[in-house]
Amino acid sequence: MAEVPPVSFNQARERAIESLSTYFAQDELSLEELERRIERAYQAKTIADLDELTADLRARAPAAASVAAEPSMAPSMVVERDRMVAIMSESKRHGVWSVPQELDVLSLMSDATIDLTQARLPAGIIDLHIRAIWTSLKIILPPGLPIANRMHTLMSSVTNEVDEAPFVPGAPVIRLSGWAAMAEVKVLVRRREE
Repeated sequence: MAEVPPVSFNQARERAIESLSTYFAQDELSLEELERRIERAYQAKTIADLDELTADLRARAPAAASVAAEPSMAPSMVVERDRMVAIMSESKRHGVWSVPQELDVLSLMSDATIDLTQARLPAGIIDLHIRAIWTSLKIILPPGLPIANRMHTLMSSVTNEVDEAPFVPGAPVIRLSGWAAMAEVKVLVRRREE
Protein backbone atom coordinates (compact mmCIF):
# COMPACT_ATOMS: atom_id res chain seq x y z
CA MET A 1 0.00 0.00 0.00
CA ALA A 2 1.38 3.40 -0.99
CA GLU A 3 2.13 5.84 1.79
CA VAL A 4 0.22 9.12 1.89
CA PRO A 5 2.73 11.95 1.52
CA PRO A 6 2.82 14.37 4.46
CA VAL A 7 0.99 17.65 4.09
CA SER A 8 3.34 20.54 3.39
CA PHE A 9 3.16 23.69 5.49
CA ASN A 10 1.84 25.69 2.50
CA GLN A 11 -0.90 23.11 1.89
CA ALA A 12 -1.85 23.21 5.57
CA ARG A 13 -2.03 27.01 5.44
CA GLU A 14 -4.26 26.94 2.33
CA ARG A 15 -6.55 24.40 4.03
CA ALA A 16 -6.75 26.58 7.14
CA ILE A 17 -7.66 29.63 5.03
CA GLU A 18 -10.26 27.61 3.13
CA SER A 19 -11.78 26.45 6.44
CA LEU A 20 -11.88 30.03 7.74
CA SER A 21 -13.62 31.14 4.54
CA THR A 22 -16.20 28.39 5.02
CA TYR A 23 -16.87 29.50 8.61
CA PHE A 24 -17.21 33.09 7.38
CA ALA A 25 -19.70 32.02 4.70
CA GLN A 26 -21.70 30.20 7.40
CA ASP A 27 -21.78 33.37 9.56
CA GLU A 28 -19.52 31.83 12.20
CA LEU A 29 -16.99 34.67 11.74
CA SER A 30 -17.27 38.39 11.08
CA LEU A 31 -15.31 39.86 8.17
CA GLU A 32 -12.93 41.57 10.60
CA GLU A 33 -12.32 38.29 12.47
CA LEU A 34 -11.81 36.43 9.16
CA GLU A 35 -9.19 38.95 8.06
CA ARG A 36 -7.49 38.86 11.46
CA ARG A 37 -7.25 35.07 11.41
CA ILE A 38 -6.06 34.94 7.80
CA GLU A 39 -3.34 37.43 8.71
CA ARG A 40 -2.35 35.12 11.57
CA ALA A 41 -2.30 32.20 9.09
CA TYR A 42 0.30 34.00 7.00
CA GLN A 43 2.33 34.76 10.14
CA ALA A 44 2.12 31.18 11.44
CA LYS A 45 5.38 29.24 11.81
CA THR A 46 4.05 25.71 12.46
CA ILE A 47 1.12 23.51 11.49
CA ALA A 48 0.08 23.59 15.17
CA ASP A 49 -0.22 27.40 14.88
CA LEU A 50 -2.54 26.89 11.90
CA ASP A 51 -4.64 24.33 13.79
CA GLU A 52 -5.21 26.87 16.57
CA LEU A 53 -6.90 29.23 14.10
CA THR A 54 -9.95 26.99 13.76
CA ALA A 55 -9.83 25.00 17.03
CA ASP A 56 -12.49 27.13 18.78
CA LEU A 57 -14.71 27.05 15.68
CA ARG A 58 -14.47 23.25 15.36
CA ALA A 59 -15.37 22.88 19.04
CA ARG A 60 -18.31 25.28 18.74
CA ALA A 61 -19.78 23.95 15.48
CA PRO A 62 -18.60 20.40 14.74
CA ALA A 63 -21.33 19.81 12.17
CA ALA A 64 -20.39 22.87 10.15
CA ALA A 65 -16.70 21.98 10.23
CA SER A 66 -17.36 18.52 8.84
CA VAL A 67 -19.15 19.90 5.80
CA ALA A 68 -16.33 20.51 3.35
CA ALA A 69 -17.07 22.48 0.22
CA GLU A 70 -15.48 21.16 -2.92
CA PRO A 71 -12.63 23.39 -4.01
CA SER A 72 -13.34 25.18 -7.25
CA MET A 73 -9.79 24.61 -8.48
CA ALA A 74 -7.30 21.80 -8.06
CA PRO A 75 -4.20 22.95 -6.11
CA SER A 76 -2.01 22.52 -9.20
CA MET A 77 -4.18 25.01 -11.11
CA VAL A 78 -3.93 27.81 -8.55
CA VAL A 79 -2.12 30.89 -9.86
CA GLU A 80 -0.59 32.91 -7.05
CA ARG A 81 -0.27 36.32 -8.70
CA ASP A 82 -1.03 37.97 -12.04
CA ARG A 83 -1.26 41.44 -13.53
CA MET A 84 -3.75 43.14 -15.85
CA VAL A 85 -2.61 46.35 -17.53
CA ALA A 86 -4.79 48.53 -19.78
CA ILE A 87 -3.42 51.86 -21.01
CA MET A 88 -5.58 53.88 -23.41
CA SER A 89 -7.29 50.67 -24.49
CA GLU A 90 -10.04 48.15 -23.84
CA SER A 91 -9.24 45.06 -21.80
CA LYS A 92 -11.54 42.18 -20.80
CA ARG A 93 -11.09 39.00 -18.85
CA HIS A 94 -14.20 36.86 -19.23
CA GLY A 95 -15.35 33.32 -19.94
CA VAL A 96 -13.51 30.41 -18.37
CA TRP A 97 -10.20 31.58 -16.93
CA SER A 98 -8.12 30.86 -13.82
CA VAL A 99 -8.28 33.71 -11.34
CA PRO A 100 -5.06 34.22 -9.37
CA GLN A 101 -4.99 34.59 -5.60
CA GLU A 102 -3.77 38.17 -6.18
CA LEU A 103 -4.60 40.21 -9.28
CA ASP A 104 -2.98 43.63 -9.71
CA VAL A 105 -5.00 45.83 -12.07
CA LEU A 106 -3.63 49.02 -13.62
CA SER A 107 -6.11 50.82 -15.88
CA LEU A 108 -5.24 54.23 -17.34
CA MET A 109 -7.71 56.01 -19.66
CA SER A 110 -9.27 52.62 -20.50
CA ASP A 111 -12.40 50.52 -20.48
CA ALA A 112 -11.72 47.34 -18.50
CA THR A 113 -13.90 44.39 -17.43
CA ILE A 114 -13.10 41.56 -15.03
CA ASP A 115 -15.84 38.92 -15.31
CA LEU A 116 -15.72 36.15 -12.67
CA THR A 117 -19.06 34.50 -13.51
CA GLN A 118 -17.50 31.52 -15.32
CA ALA A 119 -13.97 31.79 -13.95
CA ARG A 120 -12.19 29.13 -11.89
CA LEU A 121 -11.78 30.70 -8.45
CA PRO A 122 -9.19 29.70 -5.86
CA ALA A 123 -10.20 29.15 -2.23
CA GLY A 124 -9.71 31.74 0.46
CA ILE A 125 -9.33 35.45 -0.17
CA ILE A 126 -8.91 36.72 -3.72
CA ASP A 127 -7.16 40.10 -3.64
CA LEU A 128 -7.98 42.49 -6.47
CA HIS A 129 -5.62 45.45 -6.10
CA ILE A 130 -6.93 48.26 -8.33
CA ARG A 131 -5.22 51.38 -9.63
CA ALA A 132 -7.71 53.15 -11.91
CA ILE A 133 -7.09 56.56 -13.49
CA TRP A 134 -9.58 58.14 -15.96
CA THR A 135 -11.06 54.68 -16.39
CA SER A 136 -14.29 52.72 -16.47
CA LEU A 137 -13.77 49.38 -14.69
CA LYS A 138 -16.48 46.73 -14.20
CA ILE A 139 -16.05 43.74 -11.91
CA ILE A 140 -18.77 41.14 -12.51
CA LEU A 141 -19.35 38.49 -9.82
CA PRO A 142 -21.55 35.38 -9.73
CA PRO A 143 -24.19 35.40 -6.95
CA GLY A 144 -23.18 34.33 -3.45
CA LEU A 145 -19.61 35.66 -3.31
CA PRO A 146 -18.83 37.86 -0.29
CA ILE A 147 -16.98 41.07 -1.13
CA ALA A 148 -14.94 43.45 1.01
CA ASN A 149 -14.48 46.80 -0.70
CA ARG A 150 -11.59 48.87 0.67
CA MET A 151 -11.06 51.16 -2.31
CA HIS A 152 -9.95 54.77 -1.86
CA THR A 153 -11.29 57.40 -4.25
CA LEU A 154 -10.45 60.84 -5.60
CA MET A 155 -13.17 62.45 -7.74
CA SER A 156 -14.41 58.95 -8.56
CA SER A 157 -17.40 56.66 -8.24
CA VAL A 158 -16.91 53.23 -6.66
CA THR A 159 -20.16 51.28 -6.23
CA ASN A 160 -21.23 47.77 -5.25
CA GLU A 161 -24.44 46.72 -7.00
CA VAL A 162 -24.62 43.29 -5.40
CA ASP A 163 -27.81 41.33 -4.86
CA GLU A 164 -29.11 39.85 -1.63
CA ALA A 165 -28.25 36.24 -2.54
CA PRO A 166 -27.02 34.28 0.50
CA PHE A 167 -23.31 33.53 0.60
CA VAL A 168 -22.36 30.16 -0.87
CA PRO A 169 -20.70 27.96 1.81
CA GLY A 170 -16.99 27.68 1.13
CA ALA A 171 -17.06 30.48 -1.44
CA PRO A 172 -13.93 32.60 -1.74
CA VAL A 173 -13.99 36.19 -0.50
CA ILE A 174 -13.28 38.95 -3.02
CA ARG A 175 -11.25 41.75 -1.41
CA LEU A 176 -10.93 45.02 -3.37
CA SER A 177 -8.16 47.41 -2.43
CA GLY A 178 -6.29 50.24 -4.08
CA TRP A 179 -7.53 53.56 -5.43
CA ALA A 180 -9.46 55.27 -8.18
CA ALA A 181 -8.77 58.77 -9.49
CA MET A 182 -11.35 60.38 -11.79
CA ALA A 183 -12.66 56.90 -12.55
CA GLU A 184 -15.75 54.72 -12.29
CA VAL A 185 -15.38 51.32 -10.63
CA LYS A 186 -18.55 49.25 -10.55
CA VAL A 187 -19.07 45.83 -8.91
CA LEU A 188 -22.05 43.94 -10.37
CA VAL A 189 -23.63 40.52 -9.84
CA ARG A 190 -24.70 38.52 -12.88
CA ARG A 191 -25.93 34.96 -13.03
CA ARG A 192 -24.18 32.68 -15.50
CA GLU A 193 -27.37 32.33 -17.56
CA GLU A 194 -27.32 36.05 -18.26
